[in-house]
Amino acid sequence: MTPNQRTSVLFLANSEHGQTNIILAITHELLVRGDVDVHIGSFPALERRIEKLLADNAPAYDESFRSRIHFHPIRGPSNTDVFIRTGKRGAFHPPGYHGAVLGFQSLCEDIWGWTEEEYVDIYNCCVEIVQNVQPSVIAADFFFLQGRDAAYNTGYTAILINTTSLTHIVLGLQPQSAALWKYPLPGTGFPYPLPWHFIPFNALAVIKTAKMYHGSGRRREIREWRIRHKIHGRFPFADAWRPDRFHLSPALKELDWPMEVPDNILPCGPILLPTASVLKQDPELAGWLQKAPTILVNLGTLYAPDPKVAENIATGLKLFLDAWKGEEIQILWKLPKHPHDEDDIHNQSIEPLRQETEIDRVRIHPWFSVEPMAMLQTGQIICSVHHGGANSWYEAIQNGVPHVVLPAWQDCYENAARAEWLGIGVYGNKTQAPSINGQELSRALLRVIGNRSYKEKALDLAKLCHKKEGRVAGAEKIVELARNPGLMAMHIPDVKVDDPQYPLSEIRNSSGMVLQSVQVPQPEGKPTAKPFLNDLAEATLMTALCNTWFILPVLGYSLLLVPGVRLLVLVYMIYIKYFAQAHKMGTLAWRNDSFRTSWVWKIFVSYFPLRLYRSASLSPRKKYIFGYHPHGVAFRGAVGAFAADVAGFSQLFPGITNTLLMKDSVFYQPLLREYLLSAGFSGVSRTSCIKHLTRGGHDGRGMGRAITITVGGSREYNVARPDTMDVVIKIRKGFIRVAVETGADIVPVVAFGENDIFDRLDVESKSVLKFVARVWEWSVGHKVAFSQGRFNLFCPYRKALNVVVGNPIPVTQQRWDPDQKYIDQLHQQYIKQLEELWNNWKDTFGTRKTVRFVVVE
Repeated sequence: MTPNQRTSVLFLANSEHGQTNIILAITHELLVRGDVDVHIGSFPALERRIEKLLADNAPAYDESFRSRIHFHPIRGPSNTDVFIRTGKRGAFHPPGYHGAVLGFQSLCEDIWGWTEEEYVDIYNCCVEIVQNVQPSVIAADFFFLQGRDAAYNTGYTAILINTTSLTHIVLGLQPQSAALWKYPLPGTGFPYPLPWHFIPFNALAVIKTAKMYHGSGRRREIREWRIRHKIHGRFPFADAWRPDRFHLSPALKELDWPMEVPDNILPCGPILLPTASVLKQDPELAGWLQKAPTILVNLGTLYAPDPKVAENIATGLKLFLDAWKGEEIQILWKLPKHPHDEDDIHNQSIEPLRQETEIDRVRIHPWFSVEPMAMLQTGQIICSVHHGGANSWYEAIQNGVPHVVLPAWQDCYENAARAEWLGIGVYGNKTQAPSINGQELSRALLRVIGNRSYKEKALDLAKLCHKKEGRVAGAEKIVELARNPGLMAMHIPDVKVDDPQYPLSEIRNSSGMVLQSVQVPQPEGKPTAKPFLNDLAEATLMTALCNTWFILPVLGYSLLLVPGVRLLVLVYMIYIKYFAQAHKMGTLAWRNDSFRTSWVWKIFVSYFPLRLYRSASLSPRKKYIFGYHPHGVAFRGAVGAFAADVAGFSQLFPGITNTLLMKDSVFYQPLLREYLLSAGFSGVSRTSCIKHLTRGGHDGRGMGRAITITVGGSREYNVARPDTMDVVIKIRKGFIRVAVETGADIVPVVAFGENDIFDRLDVESKSVLKFVARVWEWSVGHKVAFSQGRFNLFCPYRKALNVVVGNPIPVTQQRWDPDQKYIDQLHQQYIKQLEELWNNWKDTFGTRKTVRFVVVE
């Protein structure tokens, strides 16, 4: 956003009342501010409500408000349209284990009811809107899949607007798997705290719904559409909470179960529409409401009850009126008629209240022309009878009105249980849900209206909500994020980019470029001479460390000769050969940080010495692939800098967890496998790369994860010679593809001196080595080179190793079917930056003038 650019906000949302009331409320507040342009992309049904909002509140805006709000219609059927096609009255299901599972299934199968053409057309329309508007920030309805997809694929990180409770965002984040045993799963209707006998059912429901989501045929179908049409990014509904974006919620912590809430979630409090008074909207209704205290029955936008259920509600209301002995009470009931119902059937369902309607004590309307919020603000509503939907729930709470909740699906059951836990209402159909029993409804009304404590507790919560209007808090946060996008993601605790505990040393080249290290640089000096015995001890340790690939498997196989452990060793070998997966799962379960920072590796690093440098700090909010060159004979620099953690990696790149990858075959060798896993190695297969970059990390999906790959592999090993810089990179594009699919930035790394710590033997001049080399090439498929170091052993020379980490190459994720041209472009950029890194620092680190950077294949 440029300094002179006017702040603009684009809302992408469904058109249903529950989803859009929050957006309209925030829109109102943005118009009141007068310094923000508002764009709303939604289905045509919403335009009428926007016009009503503007007409009702025009005096609150300045003269230019009409030029600052723009509606962009979205093509295709809305959620309501696709749901009506199912012929169902609602996504109704009973509470409990089985009911929650059915409800989740209905969500997947019915609410996401578009055809492929409809889904893609809605997505394309959203993309067109984003590209035309070019907003400062996008705020997307959490349930609007295509809008969230469009935001991501046009390069925006959308603010997510949730309409339900905090539980729906943070339930899965609670420590100690509390979602299983402590908190009721939405849809079950279980009370909080969970009684012990409900815990098994709750845990089963959580596991079953998770399994159902991942196995949903409908989700897979939509996923295939997205792949086919190159709609990138995670499935929008996959994550209730995302660490890389901000969430707005109409909840308050005091209105929900006690939970841990990350700092990138703002519980605004009820975000409600401003409304003109009932007197202004409908003077006649205002007069009627003043006649007597009123019960408001409003069961939601999508709730058109079965005629039999409507009759039960009417019976319950009639029983209450007959049983009530206090002052006269009247009832206002919104009863929509389902398109499939005949008029006479609908009229028959309200027959129990015919006498009361004739004397105007009860009014029944298919729709309210006056906003329910305005009715609640009159002070005449003494009880709100509703289905537990978020909008009805928060409107009643904001106005201090007690509840009778008649839930029939998902979060509605949760709010019914929450009303009883907070002491502000009654779960009015607990024994019959999702149906309604007239006698139970009557008892619930008598209990709420006849007990003053419900009203008092409701008023206490209302005072809490009025400390700051939710729509004001939401509008302020959206504007703040539009002007400061860096605040979008959550704060990552315990990560200090420049920790004063680890002061950094700097080194400059002749061009003034700077590298930083936690060690004191020694660019051109020779390693400091050490006493003979110390040198010998260190050389012995280095020889052992450099030959673990041979020593440990030999020890492991030799255990087969010990009778007492032979069977156990055999089982172990079969396990690591055919069943063990730790080296490709990305969990780092075997990683031993005590070993990685032990004295063994401190001696390893000081032996050469090895120093690690950074060109720039790396954000712990991203993921990375480090490409290490040259491979050398044994990539000793990579081991010391990127596997062990004694060269300063965690200080130079705080918040980033790195894993050095090598060929999978070594992880099938006894004892060597455990050594490598504990030292910070994993396999370099494609599966392993992707899992390391998409699991774990700060968000459980790879944020702050990195892998290091010796890109040239065995081919680069074969051309490694002292005083050369031959790299194999032209034929290596797999790591670029993995980076594009996972969204990992690519970081080139050059190890100055890697090729100089071993000598290469001339195989052709030695008949035995020549024979071994030929046999190796015949059996394995590629040539082998033989090397030696100090004492004519496989012990590296004591020569300086300077590992320089370059600047990251930003990568735009293309999860499905990455564009080959984009991969080629990144590949060329990588080669260019790698060569520049070499040229910029070769003189600083004492490289001979004759050494040239050569791409051999």
